[in-house]
Amino acid sequence: MTRTAFSLVAILALGNLACAGGNIAPVSEPIIEEVPVANPWEFRLTPYAWFAGFKGDVAGIPGLPPAYVDLSSSDAIDDSEIALNAIFEGKKNGKGFLMNFMYSDSKAEDAIAGPITLTSQTKTTIVSGAYLHEIYNEEQSVVDVFAGVRYWKIDSYLALNGGLGIIPPGSHEESWVDPLIGIKGRTVIGDTKFYVAGSASIGGFGVGSDLFYDINANLGYQWSDSIGTSIGYRMYDLDYENDGFVYDVRQEGWVIGLTWAF
Repeated sequence: MTRTAFSLVAILALGNLACAGGNIAPVSEPIIEEVPVANPWEFRLTPYAWFAGFKGDVAGIPGLPPAYVDLSSSDAIDDSEIALNAIFEGKKNGKGFLMNFMYSDSKAEDAIAGPITLTSQTKTTIVSGAYLHEIYNEEQSVVDVFAGVRYWKIDSYLALNGGLGIIPPGSHEESWVDPLIGIKGRTVIGDTKFYVAGSASIGGFGVGSDLFYDINANLGYQWSDSIGTSIGYRMYDLDYENDGFVYDVRQEGWVIGLTWAF
Protein backbone atom coordinates (compact mmCIF):
# COMPACT_ATOMS: atom_id res chain seq x y z
CA MET A 1 0.00 0.00 0.00
CA THR A 2 1.34 3.36 -0.93
CA ARG A 3 1.84 6.16 1.59
CA THR A 4 -1.00 8.18 0.07
CA ALA A 5 -3.45 5.30 0.28
CA PHE A 6 -2.45 4.59 3.90
CA SER A 7 -3.09 8.21 4.93
CA LEU A 8 -6.51 8.12 3.28
CA VAL A 9 -7.50 4.95 5.17
CA ALA A 10 -6.36 6.45 8.50
CA ILE A 11 -8.44 9.59 7.98
CA LEU A 12 -11.55 7.56 7.17
CA ALA A 13 -11.07 5.37 10.26
CA LEU A 14 -10.80 8.37 12.59
CA GLY A 15 -13.91 9.91 11.03
CA ASN A 16 -15.93 6.74 11.60
CA LEU A 17 -14.74 6.56 15.23
CA ALA A 18 -15.86 10.12 15.93
CA CYS A 19 -19.26 9.54 14.33
CA ALA A 20 -19.73 6.35 16.37
CA GLY A 21 -19.27 8.26 19.67
CA GLY A 22 -15.79 7.08 20.52
CA ASN A 23 -13.55 8.35 23.26
CA ILE A 24 -12.75 11.60 21.50
CA ALA A 25 -14.94 14.33 23.20
CA PRO A 26 -15.22 18.02 22.49
CA VAL A 27 -13.30 20.34 24.80
CA SER A 28 -15.67 22.40 27.06
CA GLU A 29 -14.95 25.49 29.12
CA PRO A 30 -14.67 24.97 32.90
CA ILE A 31 -17.80 25.85 34.93
CA ILE A 32 -17.18 28.54 37.53
CA GLU A 33 -19.67 28.50 40.40
CA GLU A 34 -20.54 31.87 41.89
CA VAL A 35 -20.27 32.02 45.67
CA PRO A 36 -23.11 34.09 47.16
CA VAL A 37 -21.90 37.16 49.04
CA ALA A 38 -23.53 37.64 52.45
CA ASN A 39 -24.86 41.12 53.08
CA PRO A 40 -23.21 42.79 56.08
CA TRP A 41 -25.07 44.16 59.07
CA GLU A 42 -26.37 47.69 58.65
CA PHE A 43 -26.77 49.85 61.75
CA ARG A 44 -28.52 53.15 62.33
CA LEU A 45 -28.25 55.32 65.47
CA THR A 46 -30.57 58.30 65.99
CA PRO A 47 -30.23 60.43 69.13
CA TYR A 48 -32.70 63.31 69.36
CA ALA A 49 -34.02 65.99 71.69
CA TRP A 50 -37.73 65.99 72.51
CA PHE A 51 -39.52 69.20 73.50
CA ALA A 52 -42.53 67.40 74.93
CA GLY A 53 -45.60 68.70 76.66
CA PHE A 54 -47.28 66.66 79.36
CA LYS A 55 -51.01 66.35 80.07
CA GLY A 56 -53.14 63.97 82.10
CA ASP A 57 -54.16 62.55 85.47
CA VAL A 58 -51.45 61.48 87.90
CA ALA A 59 -51.96 60.07 91.41
CA GLY A 60 -48.72 60.77 93.28
CA ILE A 61 -49.80 58.66 96.25
CA PRO A 62 -51.86 55.50 95.69
CA GLY A 63 -55.33 55.91 97.14
CA LEU A 64 -55.50 59.68 96.82
CA PRO A 65 -57.47 61.32 94.00
CA PRO A 66 -55.36 61.93 90.90
CA ALA A 67 -54.26 65.46 90.06
CA TYR A 68 -54.60 66.88 86.58
CA VAL A 69 -51.29 68.11 85.16
CA ASP A 70 -51.06 70.28 82.04
CA LEU A 71 -47.68 71.29 80.62
CA SER A 72 -47.91 72.60 77.05
CA SER A 73 -45.26 71.76 74.49
CA SER A 74 -44.57 75.48 74.03
CA ASP A 75 -43.52 75.67 77.70
CA ALA A 76 -41.46 72.48 77.51
CA ILE A 77 -38.20 74.30 76.78
CA ASP A 78 -38.52 76.24 80.05
CA ASP A 79 -40.13 73.60 82.24
CA SER A 80 -38.47 70.36 81.07
CA GLU A 81 -35.10 69.79 82.64
CA ILE A 82 -34.26 66.88 80.33
CA ALA A 83 -36.04 65.21 77.42
CA LEU A 84 -33.70 62.93 75.48
CA ASN A 85 -34.27 59.97 73.18
CA ALA A 86 -32.20 57.52 71.19
CA ILE A 87 -33.11 54.86 68.63
CA PHE A 88 -30.68 52.12 67.62
CA GLU A 89 -31.43 49.51 64.99
CA GLY A 90 -29.52 46.83 63.14
CA LYS A 91 -30.59 44.82 60.12
CA LYS A 92 -29.13 42.07 57.96
CA ASN A 93 -30.89 40.41 55.02
CA GLY A 94 -34.16 42.08 55.99
CA LYS A 95 -34.16 40.96 59.64
CA GLY A 96 -32.80 42.60 62.74
CA PHE A 97 -33.58 44.42 65.98
CA LEU A 98 -34.80 47.79 67.24
CA MET A 99 -33.97 49.53 70.53
CA ASN A 100 -35.52 52.75 71.81
CA PHE A 101 -34.54 54.67 74.95
CA MET A 102 -36.35 57.73 76.27
CA TYR A 103 -35.95 59.77 79.44
CA SER A 104 -37.82 62.94 80.34
CA ASP A 105 -37.93 65.06 83.49
CA SER A 106 -40.87 67.48 83.46
CA LYS A 107 -41.81 69.95 86.17
CA ALA A 108 -44.73 72.36 86.26
CA GLU A 109 -46.57 74.64 88.71
CA ASP A 110 -50.29 75.37 88.38
CA ALA A 111 -52.34 77.84 90.41
CA ILE A 112 -55.31 76.21 92.15
CA ALA A 113 -56.90 78.86 94.39
CA GLY A 114 -55.45 82.06 95.80
CA PRO A 115 -51.87 81.50 96.94
CA ILE A 116 -52.14 77.71 96.65
CA THR A 117 -50.26 76.12 93.77
CA LEU A 118 -49.76 72.54 92.68
CA THR A 119 -46.18 71.52 91.92
CA SER A 120 -45.81 68.36 89.86
CA GLN A 121 -42.71 66.61 88.65
CA THR A 122 -42.65 63.43 86.57
CA LYS A 123 -39.59 61.46 85.56
CA THR A 124 -40.35 58.98 82.81
CA THR A 125 -38.00 56.23 81.62
CA ILE A 126 -38.93 54.08 78.62
CA VAL A 127 -36.79 51.25 77.19
CA SER A 128 -38.11 49.25 74.22
CA GLY A 129 -36.65 46.24 72.46
CA ALA A 130 -38.15 44.54 69.42
CA TYR A 131 -37.53 42.09 66.59
CA LEU A 132 -37.49 43.86 63.21
CA HIS A 133 -38.67 42.33 59.92
CA GLU A 134 -38.54 44.07 56.53
CA ILE A 135 -41.70 43.66 54.43
CA TYR A 136 -40.99 46.13 51.62
CA ASN A 137 -37.83 47.55 50.01
CA GLU A 138 -38.24 49.17 46.60
CA GLU A 139 -37.05 52.40 44.98
CA GLN A 140 -35.48 53.88 48.13
CA SER A 141 -38.55 53.09 50.25
CA VAL A 142 -38.37 50.68 53.19
CA VAL A 143 -41.15 49.38 55.45
CA ASP A 144 -40.55 47.24 58.55
CA VAL A 145 -42.82 45.63 61.11
CA PHE A 146 -41.67 44.88 64.65
CA ALA A 147 -42.78 43.16 67.85
CA GLY A 148 -41.24 43.24 71.30
CA VAL A 149 -41.54 44.61 74.82
CA ARG A 150 -41.46 48.04 76.47
CA TYR A 151 -40.27 48.76 80.01
CA TRP A 152 -41.76 51.73 81.83
CA LYS A 153 -40.56 53.45 84.99
CA ILE A 154 -42.51 56.41 86.38
CA ASP A 155 -41.34 58.62 89.27
CA SER A 156 -44.09 61.09 90.16
CA TYR A 157 -44.04 63.88 92.73
CA LEU A 158 -46.91 66.16 93.78
CA ALA A 159 -46.96 68.95 96.34
CA LEU A 160 -49.34 71.72 97.38
CA ASN A 161 -47.69 75.02 98.25
CA GLY A 162 -49.79 77.52 100.21
CA GLY A 163 -49.49 80.64 102.29
CA LEU A 164 -48.96 78.61 105.46
CA GLY A 165 -46.03 76.67 104.07
CA ILE A 166 -45.70 73.39 102.26
CA ILE A 167 -48.33 70.71 102.75
CA PRO A 168 -46.55 67.30 102.96
CA PRO A 169 -45.82 66.21 99.38
CA GLY A 170 -46.45 62.80 97.89
CA SER A 171 -44.26 60.74 95.61
CA HIS A 172 -44.42 57.29 94.12
CA GLU A 173 -42.38 55.04 91.85
CA GLU A 174 -43.97 52.51 89.53
CA SER A 175 -42.49 50.18 86.88
CA TRP A 176 -43.87 47.50 84.57
CA VAL A 177 -43.37 45.77 81.20
CA ASP A 178 -45.75 45.83 78.23
CA PRO A 179 -45.84 43.90 74.95
CA LEU A 180 -45.80 46.04 71.81
CA ILE A 181 -46.26 45.72 68.05
CA GLY A 182 -45.67 48.33 65.37
CA ILE A 183 -44.69 49.45 61.90
CA LYS A 184 -42.06 51.90 60.65
CA GLY A 185 -40.98 53.24 57.29
CA ARG A 186 -38.76 55.63 55.39
CA THR A 187 -38.87 56.97 51.82
CA VAL A 188 -36.88 59.46 49.76
CA ILE A 189 -38.75 62.42 48.27
CA GLY A 190 -38.24 62.22 44.50
CA ASP A 191 -34.66 62.78 43.35
CA THR A 192 -33.83 65.05 46.30
CA LYS A 193 -31.89 64.39 49.47
CA PHE A 194 -35.00 64.95 51.56
CA TYR A 195 -36.81 62.01 53.11
CA VAL A 196 -39.80 61.29 55.35
CA ALA A 197 -39.78 58.69 58.10
CA GLY A 198 -42.18 57.61 60.80
CA SER A 199 -43.43 54.85 63.02
CA ALA A 200 -46.50 53.78 64.96
CA SER A 201 -46.79 51.25 67.77
CA ILE A 202 -49.42 50.01 70.18
CA GLY A 203 -49.18 47.82 73.26
CA GLY A 204 -50.11 47.04 76.81
CA PHE A 205 -53.33 45.10 76.12
CA GLY A 206 -53.94 44.73 79.86
CA VAL A 207 -50.64 42.95 80.55
CA GLY A 208 -49.04 45.93 82.29
CA SER A 209 -50.87 49.06 81.22
CA ASP A 210 -54.41 48.98 79.90
CA LEU A 211 -53.25 50.42 76.58
CA PHE A 212 -50.66 52.72 75.03
CA TYR A 213 -49.91 53.98 71.56
CA ASP A 214 -46.88 55.83 70.22
CA ILE A 215 -46.69 57.78 66.94
CA ASN A 216 -43.94 59.87 65.36
CA ALA A 217 -43.35 61.47 61.96
CA ASN A 218 -40.21 63.20 60.68
CA LEU A 219 -38.89 65.18 57.72
CA GLY A 220 -35.16 64.73 57.16
CA TYR A 221 -32.23 65.70 54.94
CA GLN A 222 -29.47 63.25 54.01
CA TRP A 223 -26.19 65.18 54.04
CA SER A 224 -24.10 62.13 53.13
CA ASP A 225 -24.40 58.35 52.92
CA SER A 226 -23.94 58.13 56.68
CA ILE A 227 -25.27 61.39 58.17
CA GLY A 228 -28.82 62.78 58.17
CA THR A 229 -30.77 65.27 60.26
CA SER A 230 -34.50 65.47 60.87
CA ILE A 231 -37.26 67.43 62.55
CA GLY A 232 -40.63 65.98 63.47
CA TYR A 233 -43.32 65.34 66.06
CA ARG A 234 -43.78 62.51 68.55
CA MET A 235 -46.75 61.63 70.75
CA TYR A 236 -47.53 58.78 73.10
CA ASP A 237 -50.66 58.16 75.13
CA LEU A 238 -50.63 55.85 78.14
CA ASP A 239 -53.38 54.51 80.40
CA TYR A 240 -52.08 52.70 83.48
CA GLU A 241 -53.61 51.98 86.87
CA ASN A 242 -52.42 49.66 89.63
CA ASP A 243 -53.40 49.44 93.32
CA GLY A 244 -54.63 53.02 93.42
CA PHE A 245 -51.78 54.48 91.39
CA VAL A 246 -53.19 56.29 88.35
CA TYR A 247 -51.14 57.40 85.35
CA ASP A 248 -53.38 58.39 82.44
CA VAL A 249 -51.29 60.84 80.42
CA ARG A 250 -50.29 62.04 76.98
CA GLN A 251 -46.80 63.35 76.20
CA GLU A 252 -46.15 65.05 72.87
CA GLY A 253 -43.96 67.64 71.20
CA TRP A 254 -41.37 68.47 68.56
CA VAL A 255 -38.24 66.37 68.06
CA ILE A 256 -34.90 67.24 66.46
CA GLY A 257 -32.62 64.35 65.59
CA LEU A 258 -29.34 63.29 64.02
CA THR A 259 -29.06 59.92 62.24
CA TRP A 260 -25.76 58.08 61.80
CA ALA A 261 -25.75 55.03 59.51
CA PHE A 262 -22.80 52.62 59.58
